Amino acid sequence: MEHYLQYKYGLKSSENFDEYLKFIGVGLLARTAAAGVSPVCSLVLNEDGTYTFTSYSLLKTITLTFSLDEEFIEERPADGAQLKSKCTIVGNDLIHESTEESGRKTRVVRTFTENSLMAVTTVDGWDKQCIRVYERIY
Repeated sequence: MEHYLQYKYGLKSSENFDEYLKFIGVGLLARTAAAGVSPVCSLVLNEDGTYTFTSYSLLKTITLTFSLDEEFIEERPADGAQLKSKCTIVGNDLIHESTEESGRKTRVVRTFTENSLMAVTTVDGWDKQCIRVYERIY
């Protein structure tokens, strides 16, 4: 994973993103705004040993700083829901697992390669996957 730190990846394609946002309860206005942007993502290893995953666009910057294998509380950007989350790295995959107050779980597996980043999102009770593919821009 160390090899892919500091690279920036721009959104190239998205599948089932609106359906995912709708399933988790995001309203039409927020879904429309989210679908209309092309975020750029990066992952960095900080001096203190934590990681920071950043997704930024003209509308919003989302920053997630975490220690591997440690639970933390985060606010879901799409709707402000409070989540208990944990991130792990397995090979070239950053696995981000979150649990809502209701107990419903979301899992995002971000696979980093030399030229791309693929994020696959699954949610308990949803029979689809949201797949977003990013290409390395520098």
